[in-house]
Amino acid sequence: MTHGLKGTPEYNTWVNMRQRCNNPQGHDVHYYAHVTVCDEWSDPVQFVADMGLRPSPTHQLDRRDNTKGYSKENCQWVDKTTQMQNTRISKWWFVDGVRYASLSEAAKAFGVTISRVKAWCEGRTDGGYAYPPKPNCWSEKKYV
Repeated sequence: MTHGLKGTPEYNTWVNMRQRCNNPQGHDVHYYAHVTVCDEWSDPVQFVADMGLRPSPTHQLDRRDNTKGYSKENCQWVDKTTQMQNTRISKWWFVDGVRYASLSEAAKAFGVTISRVKAWCEGRTDGGYAYPPKPNCWSEKKYV
């Protein structure tokens, strides 16, 4: 049975998702060895039915919670900025008791540079002297 999806952006996304999770020789295997793809998505037609068409060429498939696998409930199409805020190295940034999803979000809120927020939360070294983080300011990994 032919599905007619071959060559579409959605089909290519489906192939790449399954390749990352199922290829023991893949270059990302150490990141995706624990990640599953739901049984329903063994069929590209069901994947497209659940996810819909990719909204624009810049959108990418994203898992809302990187500790869970690929499924209708855990996936969404997002732009690159949103995708970069949801990687395995992403951090929450806390400044004066407020949690920010990214350095750029916190910097924008305070009207300062990204490096300034990073220095506030993680401290900095300048000319051989280490400045500690300011009180009530820190970062935490989003995914442990």
